[in-house]
Amino acid sequence: MKERRKDRISVYIGGMLTALLASACCIGPALFLAFGITGLGFLSRFEWLRPYFVLLTIVLGGIAYRYAYGKASNCGPDGACNPSARRINRILFWVLVGFAVFGFSFPYLAAWLLD
Repeated sequence: MKERRKDRISVYIGGMLTALLASACCIGPALFLAFGITGLGFLSRFEWLRPYFVLLTIVLGGIAYRYAYGKASNCGPDGACNPSARRINRILFWVLVGFAVFGFSFPYLAAWLLD
């Protein structure tokens, strides 16, 4: 099974996007409220989707971990090792983890900050 670089990048970007969507119910209204725009509270209606986005982020994070640190990270399918690609995969994995921590914790932090 030959995996392409674009497939790996799409896993990282998909994980980051789902992490942000997991907190869209809270980031949107809080962000727009900070700018004085109050008509975008409709984003809180999407809170019921949050567990699905969290689960999808965890699954994509697991796949990204496999790409960054698993057995597949050492060498490519043709046997050639590329240390720069491995380093980029690891950097993208940690960026994904940062997005996930922010996305998962923002609803709780926003409630704590707004009290």
